[in-house]
Amino acid sequence: MRYLITGGGTGGHIYPALSIARSLKELDPEAELLYVGTATGREAQIVPRSGLPFATIASGGVVGLGLRQKLRGGFRAALGVLEAMRHIRRFRPHVVIGTGGFVAGPVLAAARVLRVPMVIQEQNAFPGVTNRLAARWAEAVFVPYEEARAHFPARARLVRAGNPVRPEVAEATREAGRAALGLDPRDRVLVIMGGSGGARDFNRVAAEAVLRLQVDRLRVVHITGERYFEQVKAQYGDRAPFVTLLPYAHNMPEVYAAADAGLFRAGALTLAEIQVRRLPSVLIPSPNVTHNHQEWNARSLERRGAALVLREAGLTADALAQALTAVLTDEAVAGRMRAALAELADPDAGREIARQIVAIAGRRSR
Repeated sequence: MRYLITGGGTGGHIYPALSIARSLKELDPEAELLYVGTATGREAQIVPRSGLPFATIASGGVVGLGLRQKLRGGFRAALGVLEAMRHIRRFRPHVVIGTGGFVAGPVLAAARVLRVPMVIQEQNAFPGVTNRLAARWAEAVFVPYEEARAHFPARARLVRAGNPVRPEVAEATREAGRAALGLDPRDRVLVIMGGSGGARDFNRVAAEAVLRLQVDRLRVVHITGERYFEQVKAQYGDRAPFVTLLPYAHNMPEVYAAADAGLFRAGALTLAEIQVRRLPSVLIPSPNVTHNHQEWNARSLERRGAALVLREAGLTADALAQALTAVLTDEAVAGRMRAALAELADPDAGREIARQIVAIAGRRSR
């Protein structure tokens, strides 16, 4: 079978696509895969390192942009449809799989024109524009939260399935994680991460809150993002010898495994990973994302008792320190979160999605 995969712009679209690709190869070692992205998106660096064949198209965004940028994005997207049609005709996929981002729009449109079955994997409680528009033509739309159902067309074929997570996240052990970070097994470890690129205001209030914490044997791993590393380092100064500062972490499975609690944004991939790890966390959704989807994600967990959620606007260091103290030291609070996260966790999501994609491909090949 041949599978064409598309999705890009952010890791939240790319890594679920790669997890699905990995599961497809595990189910069918003879499967042929092609990943279609843009030459300028993060997928252009990430996907080739995974070993998948990679092809490019032009594409551009139109949401939340000025008129001139919308026209430019629309023109590039139209060109992308033609380029995607050429890739589809050459590769002849049995199924096209889209995980979102503006690169997915032209590819899914091309699949529709050429009558190739498509499936969609949505990561967020509030789905992106591309996936909402394409959902009416999809053989299946995989969603991680029931809350997403209200935002899709009534006739969309929705399937509840968690966000695919790398198996390494679930497999990493606490002992290996502590050893990798040079942490004592007796330490109380807090991990802070504001997304792969970091976030200025998030980092600032996080550091201020950490300096107010009164927790025995506290160790903090603060992943700042490369852009903000020096700024956060200056903010801590010499007042926080218990803080390990990292601009980026390439070993996130071990970092999660080492942690007792976390402070994060509410990107879909991060939430899927803390669910798999059952990691009690405080979430500060980014206010700078399309359709405020991170707050929708965070509130989905909050309603189930799986996380504490604080809005960035007006957030004080004292309020954040109080919330962090609760998840670090109050076993009743942390225990309820772990139980709720266990109910939400779907570590086999990638394999289940892949099984259903293989079935759709099988019908196509008859």
